[in-house]
Amino acid sequence: MGRILHLLVAASLLLAGCASVPWARDDATPEPAQVTDGSAERAALNARVYDAVVRHVVRRFHRREAISDFRAHAAAQRDAVVAQPDEAGLYAGLSTLLERLDDDHSYVTSPGSRVRHDALRAGTAVADTGLRTQLVGETYFVSTVRPDSPAAGAGVLPGWRLVDIDGVPTALAAPPADGVRRTLRLLDEHDREHLLALTPRMMPPLPRHELRRLDGGIAHLRFEAFDRETHRWLLEQMDALEEARPRGIVLDLRGNGGGHGGMATVTHAFFHPGTQPLLTLQRRFFRQTYVAGPMPHHRGEPMVVLVGPTTASMAEILAARLQETGRALVVGQRTRGAVVATRGIDLPDGGLLHLGMFGLTTAGGQALEKRGVLPDVEVDLDWQAVREGGDPVLDAALEKLATLMP
Repeated sequence: MGRILHLLVAASLLLAGCASVPWARDDATPEPAQVTDGSAERAALNARVYDAVVRHVVRRFHRREAISDFRAHAAAQRDAVVAQPDEAGLYAGLSTLLERLDDDHSYVTSPGSRVRHDALRAGTAVADTGLRTQLVGETYFVSTVRPDSPAAGAGVLPGWRLVDIDGVPTALAAPPADGVRRTLRLLDEHDREHLLALTPRMMPPLPRHELRRLDGGIAHLRFEAFDRETHRWLLEQMDALEEARPRGIVLDLRGNGGGHGGMATVTHAFFHPGTQPLLTLQRRFFRQTYVAGPMPHHRGEPMVVLVGPTTASMAEILAARLQETGRALVVGQRTRGAVVATRGIDLPDGGLLHLGMFGLTTAGGQALEKRGVLPDVEVDLDWQAVREGGDPVLDAALEKLATLMP
């Protein structure tokens, strides 16, 4: 990658050196194991998955003081979780178990959810009811309702709270299946209950990233993760912005859940001259700073960054670093506060364990875990405005950006 003159990622190499760990790869989705629900084979597979999760947590979770309690709790819950008759029950049990760690970066993805996630990332149609949610604290709010979707047809509105699906808490519910009806329980802004039976259908995914040219010569960049696909897209957009330079930039990290630290570091380098460190990864016996640059061309225009409660992990690091260096103003709501270095570990059934393994700070020393990024300009969530097609956070950002542009 000739555009990157240097990128220090020794920490990733250290992690990759643990040859006994089945590290997940971004470019490969394992085939989900096929066993009959309620069978002896199901129970045996459950046991293998459960024991693998516990083993990796005990050996590699970054907060060692939590391990003793976790180990005891895992032993007490093992029989009940292993006895679950299907994948949904197993992963609900594993999710409850991992809550014991009190770490947003340590969780499991079932084989079915993993296939769905990878299909969305590849731009493939998946079964969907047409609503998207965002987690604010511990509550799932409907953030988007797609037109002509089952959810839109049922009258679901942004700002409603999704309580459970088929009686299962939202966080633990199985992914939708094409043509298989599911019952959603939602509460509106007046706490009225709406019990809706929706039948998912195949729908193409929404765009994961976009560049819009707004009035006044403003470039609006939005993307949902730091991964290889987004990195390739971003390289193209930087070329486009060099050819038709904007007067100001809006970097929209709302809904960006993070991703690869190296990709985030390169993204950061696009907005600074020369070299500029982004983050520091640390554990007991080593400390590593991520730096990238200089880029063939960088963006030096006035800049604002949009954030919210679903801005997490590397997106929080990037927003905080742009804020602490004075490169950009941050606008929106406080971010998630889920900032721990994570690795994905393949599980025996094709599922995935995400495990928090290292502490992270910005290069300026800010620890954001459980704190998040506090915006320079706070804008409350206004669901009524969203329903009417507005975007109060973007409006506030553009108003602020106008004062910064020559």
